[in-house]
Amino acid sequence: MIQDGDILLCRGSGLVPRLIQWGTGSPYSHVALIASAKLELIVEAVPEGGVRAISVKNYKTPYEVYRVKSSYKFNGCEVVSFLIKMLARKYDYPLKLAVKLAVRQFRLAQLFGLKLFGNKKAADQLQEDQDYFCSELCYQAFKAGGLDIVPQIGDAETTSPGDIARSPLIEKII
Repeated sequence: MIQDGDILLCRGSGLVPRLIQWGTGSPYSHVALIASAKLELIVEAVPEGGVRAISVKNYKTPYEVYRVKSSYKFNGCEVVSFLIKMLARKYDYPLKLAVKLAVRQFRLAQLFGLKLFGNKKAADQLQEDQDYFCSELCYQAFKAGGLDIVPQIGDAETTSPGDIARSPLIEKII
């Protein structure tokens, strides 16, 4: 049974998800959060439109459900509140968005290439210049709720789905 604040770690297919998986040494390429278990509502950040809400029933990407271990406390209402606030962000018209998506996909490949070849400082700067990535949204939501979800990572702006999966604070439930 899913709960508010559960973390969905996803195994996408296609070029960009595979680059993410390869570049991070993880089977996961995406992360989303359950904003409301009662409404079966997921909130995620995606290149095709930014932060969005989608029904669990309409979610097509294969995922596994993780949850913060009960020994770690956080304010779930603040996590959900943060996610809802991010939904209110405005996005550009479709033509501008298409150009931005092409640039973002190139930059994502650049980001993981820089990390792989040891230029972490350049990779961090590239990441900081972008809008929310899925894992950054997850990190920031839990931070708003008073929990550093990836204490093993010093720079949350470059947190990956794999970093979240390896967090000692969460456990796989489904």
